[in-house]
Amino acid sequence: MVTDPHAALRGLLTGRLRGHERRLHRFAEADWRRYADLLAGALLVAVRRRFVAGQDRAPVIRFVASVRERFDATGRDVDPVLAEALVWAALGERPPVPDSAAVIVARTVLLLGLLEDEGLTDSERDEILTAAAHAANTSTQDADRQRAGAPAPGSARTAL
Repeated sequence: MVTDPHAALRGLLTGRLRGHERRLHRFAEADWRRYADLLAGALLVAVRRRFVAGQDRAPVIRFVASVRERFDATGRDVDPVLAEALVWAALGERPPVPDSAAVIVARTVLLLGLLEDEGLTDSERDEILTAAAHAANTSTQDADRQRAGAPAPGSARTAL
């Protein structure tokens, strides 16, 4: 069964923004957390399709500027420093950025820009959605383990 956060992200990925917004308005707190995880996963996948760790900073700076020009009508909705930090975090070059309203907006705008630039097919969008769900599930499981005091998979932490 497709959950509302999953369906909302699918609406965003396919350009059905009215359905996307309608679903967002019905979200409970748990739905928002799941949607934020799915959005982060989708951005992670899309960023890694376009950019590589260790690359020159200029293409990321130009991409963020381009996205802000296309999707940030006021010029104040997306902080360029935050947007760049999200891209670098997705590449593993910076620590993850904690969720906030500004982060959700920046992730959404960055994802829209990446999708528009790439001109993805329906099957490629489905691959991103599937990979986003997998990344979100992995991230949630790792966070649950850490809250329980267990090391995350691949962690250097050892039992005492």
